[in-house]
Amino acid sequence: MAAVAYPGVVLAVLLGGALFLAGQHRQYGRIGGWPGLVTTAVLASGCGVAVYAVWPLPGSVDGLCAITGGAPMVADPLGTVTPFTAAAAAHAGAAAGVFVPVGLLARYRYRRGWVATVVLGAVAALAVEAVQATGVAGLYPCAYRTAAVDDVVLGAAGALLGWALGVAATRLLPRGWPAAVPDLMPPALSRRILGHAVDMGLCWFGATAIAAVAAASPAVPWVGPEQLRPVLLCALALSFGLVVPLLRADRCSPGRAFVHLALGAAHGPGPAGRVRTAVRSVVLYGPVLALVLLDLAWWSLAVAALHGCCVVVRRDQSGLADVLIGTRVTTRTAVSGGLPRRMVRYAPPRVPAAARSNGAE
Repeated sequence: MAAVAYPGVVLAVLLGGALFLAGQHRQYGRIGGWPGLVTTAVLASGCGVAVYAVWPLPGSVDGLCAITGGAPMVADPLGTVTPFTAAAAAHAGAAAGVFVPVGLLARYRYRRGWVATVVLGAVAALAVEAVQATGVAGLYPCAYRTAAVDDVVLGAAGALLGWALGVAATRLLPRGWPAAVPDLMPPALSRRILGHAVDMGLCWFGATAIAAVAAASPAVPWVGPEQLRPVLLCALALSFGLVVPLLRADRCSPGRAFVHLALGAAHGPGPAGRVRTAVRSVVLYGPVLALVLLDLAWWSLAVAALHGCCVVVRRDQSGLADVLIGTRVTTRTAVSGGLPRRMVRYAPPRVPAAARSNGAE
């Protein structure tokens, strides 16, 4: 199952980040400016902790557990820092430093107290050590990296240091949390590119992970991952690019749906028709899929550039496929309505029952 580790970890991180972005858009609507950069920093911090938890992923299990049975677990609270050498100092710095952004953002972005921040850092560090001790949740037959108790303490200490820096950041920097704003304006080009990137990542790493699992299964001994991956890639691309948009009310693929985009009619407030959606998917994604299957993936950038050349010059930011077919990329709120959950809604004050009865008299 070691072949599943790399695509599986990337797929898990990609899904976690996409779900985080979807939750932010659901809570706050349109996110931009300085709070948008802080939100990006939260996402980058989470990805950094995930990478630290699994680094370095071995390419194979050959010789990994042959002699010692894997990396031992250090239960001594000072086992990895004594004797204090340059290597021990580097290890302690990494174990604490990776959680400094977590503590900083817990105070600056989420306004948490120091106790909650320390608990968060300790729990996150404990999760990292659990991943290391179990060989990435059993994907490897043994632990390839030492799990240590003192790394949990160092993680909590790093989060506390970050919290102290977050206190200073709240006094020196603008507000870090976003305000809830209706997501009605045309989406930025970066947001649209991010949606397509999530779709491509889900298709590629999903196909790779499923092919690796199938190849390792005794039920299909005749199938190799290199033969199965193109088939799975076509199936996922067909599902994500054509089937899912036709079933969804916002006419979006899963990746673009995570960032709350929608495909609308060129001249109207509603979603695009199913026929136009299907034609757009074939015109836009068909050449890219064909180039990837022909091992000419880099040429797919030419397709993206051809479609995007209209986006940067047109005022309505419509791509070439949208201009030809009569669609436009917009936001989910602009198509289906709705307000962010964190948005403050006005409600008229309630009149007490006694006052209503007195007024009636």
